[in-house]
Amino acid sequence: MLIVISAEKCIENEEFQLKSILDAGLEILHIRKPKVSFEVLKSWLEKFEAEYRCKMVLHQHHELAREFGLKGIHLPEYFRTNLKENVDDYITSFQQEKFKVSTSVHQKEMLSEISNFDYCFLSPVFNSISKTGYSGKKFQVNDLQQQVIALGGIDSEKISAIRKMGFSGAAVLGAVWQQENPIKSFIKIKQHYESVFK
Repeated sequence: MLIVISAEKCIENEEFQLKSILDAGLEILHIRKPKVSFEVLKSWLEKFEAEYRCKMVLHQHHELAREFGLKGIHLPEYFRTNLKENVDDYITSFQQEKFKVSTSVHQKEMLSEISNFDYCFLSPVFNSISKTGYSGKKFQVNDLQQQVIALGGIDSEKISAIRKMGFSGAAVLGAVWQQENPIKSFIKIKQHYESVFK
């Protein structure tokens, strides 16, 4: 499973770049725009045809996933924690409608407590590209049965390492959006990913 996480803020030519990345074979695009309002995100999603929206997973304003027929929703750690005893019902309500539901954790031990998600991000695996001073923990997850996705410092050169560490896939952010040509950067990562994971 190879996932691209969107840039946090709206960026120049974003619609074109995201459509190009999806056209180049990306199957899961996580939309993470924490400071964007419901209305702005709704207008943003309206720019994408159904063929693109069905590959998107929303980190905020989850109700828009239903309205736009998206792939699923993601529960950031703070959101999952705030749901407390309602978290299982929240997950189930989306999964029953065939949405994928994912979450994020930053400690391997937490994974045993959240087995009802379709997949989980575990981070930071390596030193972050997009967050300064965010040091990697080089997690080993070979002993786990869950779908655990490596996040943090992943670029094309790290794909082989995360496979050996037991991860089911990779989520990339800085290795795409902090490069001069995000589309070319994604294609390079995808080629490495396919040579290692398929």
